[in-house]
Amino acid sequence: MSPVSFNVNPEYAQITEIVRGLFICGVSSLTAENMKKYDISFIVNATNEVPNVQSLGNIPRVKLWLEDTPQASIYPLLDQQTDQIEAVIASGGNVLVHCVAGISRSAAICLAFLTKFRCKSLRQAYQLMAQKRPVVKPNIGFWRQLIAYEQDIKQSVGTIQLIRDKTHLDQVIPDVYLDKETGFQKLSFIRDADEYENGCNCESRNRRNSGARLKFRPVLEPVLECVEATA
Repeated sequence: MSPVSFNVNPEYAQITEIVRGLFICGVSSLTAENMKKYDISFIVNATNEVPNVQSLGNIPRVKLWLEDTPQASIYPLLDQQTDQIEAVIASGGNVLVHCVAGISRSAAICLAFLTKFRCKSLRQAYQLMAQKRPVVKPNIGFWRQLIAYEQDIKQSVGTIQLIRDKTHLDQVIPDVYLDKETGFQKLSFIRDADEYENGCNCESRNRRNSGARLKFRPVLEPVLECVEATA
């Protein structure tokens, strides 16, 4: 079978470290060289169309088989995947979450993780991600499910609302995008990325100390594909 080729804008493809131990990228950065450079120990493939890349060797990985459509169901995966990511990072590993462009599917998984383990809210999680990787933009269906996930795990009213898009009146957008347009003026509580990350880590430690430690249980789907992804 012929190699599967993906043409991805270099800005989207690049690997970005969101918080210590959590990386996100587009498919073109899936090279053995990058896995070694960033010391990646676990890979989350958030796509349906990208095969598990054989050239990456025996790095443990999970494939979520997600389509990037508003109708795709991501909510049932969030608890298991965020717990798995946290367990790898807590044990000293580095996790890479990827989709095709590193914008929607992989961003949604990372936002769920940040909301659950590193940030006080989904809004704060998005603001952090957008600072580190401005191109992130989950589709509106993922946003609806992330908002519901925040309400569920935080047991509070959601911090992000969907509002009418003034440029496309038949569509809605998360109101946090307006913060981005005004230069994240609401980020007055963040003086720099290191200070923010240290504050988030405190929340992570509190969360880990409040209950039993997570145990890492790899969920590895069979690698049945006979094709190789190429940049």
